[in-house]
Amino acid sequence: MVGDKVITGIPRAWKVPAVLAAAVLALSWRAPVVMANHRAAFDGTMHTYGEMVDYPLTFPVAGPATFRDTFYSARGTGQHHAQDLMAQKMVPVVAAGSGTVRYINWSRDRDDLNPDRCCTMVIAHDDGWETWYLHLNNDTPGTDDGQGWGIAPGITIGTRVDAGELIGWVGDSGNAENTSPHLHFELYDPEDVIVNPYDALKAAQAPSTDALIVAALPDGLGLVDPAQGRWYLGGATAETGLFYFGNPGDLPMSGDWDCDGIDTPGMYRVSDGYVYLRNSNSQGAADLRFYFGNPGDLPIAGDFDGDGCDTVSIYRPSEGRVFIINVLGSDDRGLGPAEFSYYFGVPGDKPFVGDFDGDGIETIGLHRESTGFVYFRNSHTQGVADNDFFFGIPGDRLIAGDWDHDGIDSPGVYRPADITFYLRYTNTQGNADELHTVGARGWLPIAGAFG
Repeated sequence: MVGDKVITGIPRAWKVPAVLAAAVLALSWRAPVVMANHRAAFDGTMHTYGEMVDYPLTFPVAGPATFRDTFYSARGTGQHHAQDLMAQKMVPVVAAGSGTVRYINWSRDRDDLNPDRCCTMVIAHDDGWETWYLHLNNDTPGTDDGQGWGIAPGITIGTRVDAGELIGWVGDSGNAENTSPHLHFELYDPEDVIVNPYDALKAAQAPSTDALIVAALPDGLGLVDPAQGRWYLGGATAETGLFYFGNPGDLPMSGDWDCDGIDTPGMYRVSDGYVYLRNSNSQGAADLRFYFGNPGDLPIAGDFDGDGCDTVSIYRPSEGRVFIINVLGSDDRGLGPAEFSYYFGVPGDKPFVGDFDGDGIETIGLHRESTGFVYFRNSHTQGVADNDFFFGIPGDRLIAGDWDHDGIDSPGVYRPADITFYLRYTNTQGNADELHTVGARGWLPIAGAFG
C-alpha cells in the first residue's frame, strides 16, 4: 500500500561528496507531518496531503449536524486529518458513497470483528476512494454503558452498500468517550492520500439531510421541529413529506380534517389560543382556524364518533377531564360547547388518542409519567381504565397507531433522550416490537396516514 515504504538512506549508486550531501539534505529536509493515527503524511500524484477536494459525497449523518474545519487541529502529538460531525447520539450514519465494507473495528476478518474495539468502519468506494467512520455508537440506547453494537444489522466485512444506506449511529466510542457524540470522518484518494473533505461535506450537507430524515421515517410516523415549524412525514417523498407549517412554539397534531382519508397538519398556538388546520401536506396558510378552550387545555385530535372525520377536542389536565366536540370550529370563532364530557385520569396525565379495540371509534389514552403506566378506555364514558400496563419512561412522548396493520391501535413513544421511536404491536406490557432512530432532541412526534 502506498505510504508504507519509508526511505531510510541514499542509494549506493548515487555517490556525492559527504559535505555536498549534507548541504543538500540540510536544504531539503523538513520534519514529517505526524497524524493522529501515527502514520506519516505523504503526497501523491493526484493530491497532496490535506488538499481540499470537491469529491461528491452523500452527507454521512442523517440528521442535524454541525462541524467546522478541524483537519489540521491538534490531536495528541499529531494532526486530526479528519472532520468531526457533531450530532446527538443515535442519529443515523449512512454511507457517504457506494462501495464495499473493507474494515470493521480495524479487522478484515468477518469472523472476528474485534467487538472490544467497537465501533469503526472503512468503506472502499467503487472508484477507488475510501471513507472512514469512527466513534460509532457502542452504548445500549439511552445509556452510556459501552455494551452496545454500533454497526447496523446486516453490515459486515465484504457487504456491498449504496450511498445513503444506514451503516451505524453517531456515538462516542473509542477515545471519544469523554467528548460530545460525533462522527469522525476521513477521506482517502485512490493513492491512499488523506485529503480534506470539509468543502465536500459542506456541499453535501444542505440538500440531503432533510430528505434523509424523511426517508428514515416509516409510513405512519412523523416528526415536527417546533423551533422552526418544520414537518417531516414518513411514507412520503421529500417533496410531499417535508414542509413548513406553523410558528416556533406551536403544538403539532395531525388529523383527517376534510374526511378524505389523509391526515394533514394541525397546530395549537399557545400564544393566541387558536388552532390552525391545513387540508394538504404542503406549505401554506391554514385552511381553517378557530379559538380553542381555556389556557392550559391540551388539544386531542381524532375520530371520536366513527364518522370518518377527525375533530379537535379538549383534555383539561388541571381537572383530569375530557371534553368531546365532534365538529370543527368555525373560522375565527370558538369550538362551541362540548357534546359531552367525562373525568379520566389525574392532574398531570398526558393524553393521546387511538382506536384501541378496533371498533372504528378513537378514544383517549393517558400516560402517567410518575409511574410509567399507560391507561385507556374503549368508550367515551366515565369509569376506570379498560386496560393499563407499563410502557415508557418519564420524558417519553406518547402516540398511538396501527403499527402492525391489524386494525387495532397500540402505543408508541418517541424518546428524546436517544431520539428513538419505540413501537409496541399489542396493548400489553412488554418490550418494543419496532424501533426507529431519527430526528433530534426537542422534536415532537405525530402519527397518521399521511398519504
